[in-house]
Amino acid sequence: MPTGEYDDSVAAFVQQWFDILSRHEPVEELLPFVSDQGLEMAFPERTLRGHDDFRDWYRVVGETFADQTHVLEHLDTRNSGDRVHIDLFVVWTAKTVADGSVSTFRVHQNWTLQRRAGGEPPVIVTYRVGELVPVEA
Repeated sequence: MPTGEYDDSVAAFVQQWFDILSRHEPVEELLPFVSDQGLEMAFPERTLRGHDDFRDWYRVVGETFADQTHVLEHLDTRNSGDRVHIDLFVVWTAKTVADGSVSTFRVHQNWTLQRRAGGEPPVIVTYRVGELVPVEA
């Protein structure tokens, strides 16, 4: 269970996101979480601006890494009108397909969710991945 201050519905959203990533579900399972308009997902290797970019990035990640896990360690949220600002730490473990090596990193991330009308789930509009800090076994 992550530590920090957070809203239970936002925590469930974040956990569901990481669970889907860990299982490497079809990209269609993730697209409803991500805005197609005004998106800025900044990863160390590239910045994504919409669903087409996300589809391509997800395909490349799936070809590069296997047996991924994402363990949420810390989660803080702050509401600002129809936006939710998220500060989190996740531990990501993955096997590199090319050589079979397994690496684990602690990663700081900042997200912004856009709340939607009519009880629709929120969508990610910004997602910034910080430095990948190796975790020794």
